Amino acid sequence: MKLTTVLLPAALLGGSALLLLPQDSEGFTTIGGSLSLSQRDVRVFNNFEDAGANNNQAVDPNFPGYFGAPRAIWKAIVEWGSELHGNGNGDPHQNGGLGSGGANFDASWQGLATAVGNTNNNICSALLADGGGVLAFVETPISDGWRMRFYENWNWADGPGTSIGGGTIDIQGVATHEYGHSLGLGHSNVGGASMTPSISGNGVSDRSIAADDIAGVQFIYGVKSGSKPRITGVAINPNDTITITGTNFSGTGNQVWFTQAGTGGTGSPVTLTNVTSSAGGTVITVTPPAAAGPGDVLVRNNGTGNANLSNAWPLDLEGGTIPGPTAPEISSVVPTSVPAVNVDGSVVVTVNGTGFAGTTAVVVDGVPLISFPPQFTVSDTAITFAMPKVSKLGNITVEVTNPQGTDSINMAVVANNPPVLEVENSNPGFLLKALGMNLSMGAQPFDFMFLFASPSNLPTSLPGIFDAAIGDNFTSLIYLGQFQVNPVTGRADLAIPLTSVAAGSFFYLQAGRVSFTFPSLPLEMTNVQAVTVLF
Repeated sequence: MKLTTVLLPAALLGGSALLLLPQDSEGFTTIGGSLSLSQRDVRVFNNFEDAGANNNQAVDPNFPGYFGAPRAIWKAIVEWGSELHGNGNGDPHQNGGLGSGGANFDASWQGLATAVGNTNNNICSALLADGGGVLAFVETPISDGWRMRFYENWNWADGPGTSIGGGTIDIQGVATHEYGHSLGLGHSNVGGASMTPSISGNGVSDRSIAADDIAGVQFIYGVKSGSKPRITGVAINPNDTITITGTNFSGTGNQVWFTQAGTGGTGSPVTLTNVTSSAGGTVITVTPPAAAGPGDVLVRNNGTGNANLSNAWPLDLEGGTIPGPTAPEISSVVPTSVPAVNVDGSVVVTVNGTGFAGTTAVVVDGVPLISFPPQFTVSDTAITFAMPKVSKLGNITVEVTNPQGTDSINMAVVANNPPVLEVENSNPGFLLKALGMNLSMGAQPFDFMFLFASPSNLPTSLPGIFDAAIGDNFTSLIYLGQFQVNPVTGRADLAIPLTSVAAGSFFYLQAGRVSFTFPSLPLEMTNVQAVTVLF
């Protein structure tokens, strides 16, 4: 039996040696094995003694029928799912974003157990012992099941908010980490990943799995297949049947999995078999079994692999329905106009609206922003990004896309006035010789820009001509040339090779402008940019 653990940041990380993983590995690691379709169940024996572990008693339609620690653990489980759990709501830390795995994996929530069970029963519970610096652990191997334990010497909190109080540990964040072990993942050395050996702060940030965690679960179970069954909505009908809508259901031979009602059971889903679909494999209508209760519903089509089980969809058999994800609807963009050259990423654009959960693409002026490393951040009601360099002055379009649709909004790009200088690939001021130096000077169309460099930031003055902030009174001022601003882009863009520049060289750059429309002296000077050439 192996123990896979999570520790406090201040604790020694020697406990990770229990995994027998190399200490200098980078990115996700695996412990061997995966969960078959017969091992997708999760139950909780709620023996947590802290009041804070079970004080969340508010009804949540995305997690019907469960409260306190069990609900917090349920949220942690669905975060690893193939896509959003219902509309993705329920966790203020990632509102509209619960369900991020994107793999051929989904778990079946099976509610409450009557005991801690053995190491193969897939049950989460508290352990009435002192784990030292260890918060929780999972007992493996996982091929025949697992068991998750939380040491009770900690003050556990069930959320659901992001401020859980000092001296407390977030059940949901720790459970997210531990369930990653249950899936077959080891520890990661990538900062910000939920699978790092120690939690971040009180664990709240670990509720949301990061790109490295996603890469790991996709490595084990495969990237979500286009043929995987997908539930997009569930409705409870007046005759007590339910209608499941989605895609990729088999015409015959489907299974519909439900959460057991009440407490106990074996962990196996309450299952209807040999279910038919209609409307080309997009609609299933069934009468839930008497043993089914509030929880999740899943559809397994007539295949037998990981890609044959659908996403988990919340179902309240007491009469509630769960809204599904919606297409993005943009209401505004702030600011409405931005300069052509954005110095050091200082202009941040916020797109406001609804339905941004599950955003797959943000496109600015026809160019997609990349998601890893992320060039944009997403909540259900706002998307933010540092304004990139675009192709033209005037109106441009910002598009937002999620699986349900696309919406767009226009914003204006205006010429810089006063003029500015930006070294594009120098954040935080370092350049690689092989890549050279790319810079942009922003000003009014057709303006003339005069570029200077110097290792000194002492000023240089030529009365009536220019007053530069660099150059040490001409002793080290280098003139690099005259350039005209492109009237289409509002920029003068340069690519300067650095192959002949010695590694370690440090210098300042500044430009001066002469207006094309109203030429006059002295030059109007830009900001100063400082760069260091590495190797």
